[in-house]
Amino acid sequence: MTSELRGGGLIRLRLGRSSAPAWAIPVWATLCGAIASGGLSPTLTDGGRLLLTMLLVDAGWGPLWGALATTDWAAPLRRWRNWRLDTPIPPLPYVRPGSPGDRLARWLAQLWAWAKTVLAPVAGHGLGTTVAGLTLSLVLATALGPDLLMLTVGGLALMQLALVTDRGRGQVSPGWDGPLRLGLPWLAGHLAFAPPTLPSAALAAAFSLTAAGAGSAHRPQGRALWAAGQLTAAALFLPLHRPLVVPFLALTLVPQLLLPGRSDNPHRWTRVAWAWLGTGMLLASWAV
Repeated sequence: MTSELRGGGLIRLRLGRSSAPAWAIPVWATLCGAIASGGLSPTLTDGGRLLLTMLLVDAGWGPLWGALATTDWAAPLRRWRNWRLDTPIPPLPYVRPGSPGDRLARWLAQLWAWAKTVLAPVAGHGLGTTVAGLTLSLVLATALGPDLLMLTVGGLALMQLALVTDRGRGQVSPGWDGPLRLGLPWLAGHLAFAPPTLPSAALAAAFSLTAAGAGSAHRPQGRALWAAGQLTAAALFLPLHRPLVVPFLALTLVPQLLLPGRSDNPHRWTRVAWAWLGTGMLLASWAV
């Protein structure tokens, strides 16, 4: 997985880099989720709430996920397992050698030396971005209400699962970007204005499947995943008794399938296809 530093020091993942501006994907998904909720109205109150939700998913969840997924946490932890402090530690007053207080002081001294020598140089930036993103996420989610707070906690659990599968090496599969950079923002936009509904959640999952194929869309497998998510989203309108929506969503998919895929420029295909996908997402959110 590739990453880059943008303004403000925020780490952005390949899902945004390969196609659209980094902020556009989660922000657009948040808008679509808000429209799908049916509770968004053209008032200053709702406009401010929508902006806060967009700030949550982009400035809170975005850098938090970026730092967790692209930082090699395993390297400093491996050094800690065999870490020994060679310099002698001055004995604390009124503490006997070998006592619990003496052992605790030695352990804290080793931890401090490891943090300065190993953790800060290797993962200091990622750790700082993680703390900042987590703090901002919790503050904004709390201000927006218990539904967004619970969704934030669920997103944190999903991020931890991604780190476990990667063993903390900072090379998380770009397939995780789909639910974390598109699916969860869609749900955040919906929950900001209305209780959850199954059709909206199903659309969020379908478009997450599409976004999961963005990282390898220059390959047949990635393009198949990209198309499968949109076909699934279109098929969801059949049990909703809105079959007229299906051909319109299919019309947004056809230009994407006709785009030539070239392995020498893997980002060209998704740069063009994201515009059509965004149109399909907006149409689906309005029709649901």
